[in-house]
Amino acid sequence: MAAWTEDELNRINAETYFTVGATLPDGTTPKNVDIWSVPVGERIFIRSFNGTQGKWYGPALETGRGRISAGGVEKDVRFVPVDSEDEETNQAVDDSFLKKYADSKYSVTMSTEPVRRNTLEVVPVD
Repeated sequence: MAAWTEDELNRINAETYFTVGATLPDGTTPKNVDIWSVPVGERIFIRSFNGTQGKWYGPALETGRGRISAGGVEKDVRFVPVDSEDEETNQAVDDSFLKKYADSKYSVTMSTEPVRRNTLEVVPVD
């Protein structure tokens, strides 16, 4: 499995927003959306505030593919759902949202249900 470089992680995680575009089944990526992303160790996670109603989240779940951009890093990626039963990972993602976005009232919303169940790991493609 491909991994983020230290430079990519630093550049991405220094940004407030993370531009994500999910690839549709026909291979197109019609809409890019700016969302929050958080680091957990050498991994990057995102959550959909609107669940499957979000323009990017449904296609991300369906195809598991897309493209991201943040901090000058542009990559093709895979979206890997995090099991809602994976308490260790979900708690680490919660903590990261609360820390990185502490100045926003939405950090609490992004770290609790029902948003918490919409967690995806963003994995770079070689």
